[in-house]
Amino acid sequence: MDRIAIISKWIKWLLLLLATLQLGSYLAVMTIGEYKDGIYFMSVDWWGFFSSYLSVDFEPSWQALGQHLYADGFNPGVILGGVEIIPYLFIYFFLFQLFSLYQHGQVFTSANFYCLTRIATVFFMWIVLSLFYPMVVAIFLHSTGLSSAVPGFFTIGSQEIKYALVGLIFYCIGWVMKHAAELQMEAELTI
Repeated sequence: MDRIAIISKWIKWLLLLLATLQLGSYLAVMTIGEYKDGIYFMSVDWWGFFSSYLSVDFEPSWQALGQHLYADGFNPGVILGGVEIIPYLFIYFFLFQLFSLYQHGQVFTSANFYCLTRIATVFFMWIVLSLFYPMVVAIFLHSTGLSSAVPGFFTIGSQEIKYALVGLIFYCIGWVMKHAAELQMEAELTI
């Protein structure tokens, strides 16, 4: 059990690092990066030792909308990228909670099930967001009179299928863990 606690602690630090890097690179690219061909990017040269390239690109279904927004004078990084990063932050948060449970020796509990199903729910909601948010942006711009040139997009692509698959995997793992916890409690009561 000590090994699970130690590894969980390291994974929690790794999750914090990844979340910080993702949020930091997003903010850096949005504030000082450039937009070209549907991608925000910035290059950093570290005094001639090495170069780094950061980018924020949108899902394929959102790239065309991003280009229309940019052509109409809007910042697609704020409108699209700001919304796209939210599911990542929720997933980091729920994974952090899950590994906190593991760190405290709670491996097969209903709390683990809830963390895993919340992650699955984020992936399923991400599908809804991916499908309908471009349409909501277009309707908002048209109804407020800010732009009539931005078309509404509704596309289903491989990204949405990946989200459904990953969400289903998280839900199934959570379901198995819930039933394992129930079996463990029954076994403890029979002994």
